[in-house]
Amino acid sequence: MLHKKHALGLVGAVIMLAAGSQAKAVTLESLIGAGPISSGGLIYSNFTDGGSLPASDVNVTFTPDGLEFTANWNTITPGHALSVISYTVSVDPSVGEPLSGAGLLFAGQVVVQDASASVGETLTDLSTGQTYQMQVFYDGTGGSTNNLSDSVTFNPEATSLRIVKSIDVQATAGAFASVNFADNTFAPIPEPMSLALLPLALAGLGLRKKLWAH
Repeated sequence: MLHKKHALGLVGAVIMLAAGSQAKAVTLESLIGAGPISSGGLIYSNFTDGGSLPASDVNVTFTPDGLEFTANWNTITPGHALSVISYTVSVDPSVGEPLSGAGLLFAGQVVVQDASASVGETLTDLSTGQTYQMQVFYDGTGGSTNNLSDSVTFNPEATSLRIVKSIDVQATAGAFASVNFADNTFAPIPEPMSLALLPLALAGLGLRKKLWAH
């Protein structure tokens, strides 16, 4: 049987050869309690989840400039109306540059009658304690407050942020609301080649959990 330490070393060696593959979504549940993930010059860590939608129902994709959260938040299925997701994003000093700003957007939203869909976010600069807010909101066609994207500029530029995101759909009796995905982006956008090692890094994360489970 392959010793755990040797197997983990092998995983690391394979990760160094992972060029040109496509990034794949992983569940939020698999990221909670796991080690840091490096992607696009940024390091993501300390994922947590709250709200009513199980973390196993939320998929997370590491994109060249941030994260995409995908799920079926809706007001019909019990337990699918709310997620409160938090994580830390830090600049990899060997690859990335300080962050000058961030963006938030969502899509796939459907609102019927008296209902709404929203994503609110608080970003805390862990070096200065300064907080920033972003919010997107949709209450249907013709809604006066519809806002599908938002952004903030960091002053000073940030190297480590704690993100707390609330994804919420609400509807009165007989109405309906849903959201399919919400995206975070961070500027400056890193070089695409920095994503080359991500797919096997995620595979290594899964193998590591299996090894330590035995």
